[in-house]
Amino acid sequence: MTSDEPAIGAVDWGGTWIRAAMVAGDRIVHSERAARPPALPQQYEVVADLMRRCAAAVGRPPAAIGVGIAGIVQRGLVVSALNLGINSPTDVAGGIRSAAEVAGGISSAAEVAGGISSAAGVAGGVGSAAEVVGGVGSAAGGVGSAAGGVGDVAGVPIFVVNDLQATAIGVAGRWPDGLTAVMSMGTGVGGAVLDRGRLLAGEGAAGDFGHIPVQPDGPSCPCGGAGCLEMLVSGRVLSEVARQLGDTGRSPFLTARLSGGRPLHAGDLQDATDAGDEAAIAALERAAATFAAGLRTIVATVDPARILLAGALLAEDAAFGRMVRLRWEAARPFWCRTPLIHVPDDVDAALRGAASFAASFGSNIRPANGREM
Repeated sequence: MTSDEPAIGAVDWGGTWIRAAMVAGDRIVHSERAARPPALPQQYEVVADLMRRCAAAVGRPPAAIGVGIAGIVQRGLVVSALNLGINSPTDVAGGIRSAAEVAGGISSAAEVAGGISSAAGVAGGVGSAAEVVGGVGSAAGGVGSAAGGVGDVAGVPIFVVNDLQATAIGVAGRWPDGLTAVMSMGTGVGGAVLDRGRLLAGEGAAGDFGHIPVQPDGPSCPCGGAGCLEMLVSGRVLSEVARQLGDTGRSPFLTARLSGGRPLHAGDLQDATDAGDEAAIAALERAAATFAAGLRTIVATVDPARILLAGALLAEDAAFGRMVRLRWEAARPFWCRTPLIHVPDDVDAALRGAASFAASFGSNIRPANGREM
């Protein structure tokens, strides 16, 4: 990167790994990662340390830091992130700041040329995709004193966003026109809504499609509801279906594979379907019909120009992805022209999206102890 090119710090804070990076334009200049420790205070320390190491590696401080976290973010506070040990509104930006103060600080240039407004030049590809409607970010300044000779601290603003929303920002930059819904399916189901590249966050949780109710008398969900989409169709649920079919002998294919001694997962259910196993086909078709019902709700709510599908299970050449598309063609409203577009896995999308989210605030940033501006 050039000496005058602005750099934004980015953090992808997941359930297993914490990754940090310095981002310039749409490029990851340097990244680091570490396993997520179980206790929240230690997680703050890991985030601060990774960000400090990234800054030292590129020889300059970040103008701002965007944090994508696996939790619900409202008005700058993480209100729930059960996998990370957060079950009440928490000032994550402030926690990172405190950890940095103790450990020596995430450095910031004494005067970041024009503040982060120059860093908004990150718009070279993904920056514009991070313009935010709804103000879910948080800014926290004064993150400690410099370490490693990177520079004196002058208050690095920290902006927090849901990790799937960060990922959506990172992948949706290719579609800058119209309304885009992003639906991701991995262990669970999530997503985001963007209008001409701008994140529509509502109070923070807009686009959390895993909690679309599709079966009122269905299984209870940790969100407090029942019959939520991700309780009926997700990587976790399909893996459990595969195990049940194998354990009970209802699927000869999966029973035979189970005898190999390894746990079954959603990929095995797809393999059984491709092999013509009737029980697996029926189970996957039910799941596809449920997923299509969730898609109908998205269309009826925001009528997007496109729905981007993320996750290997939703690929065009995956058994489940094929079934979803067939169900969608049969189930979508007659007036709906919304196409389903699968986006390939992109391990850096959350980092680029988090950086874009932070950069989008431009010169309007005023650090305020982790609260919304």
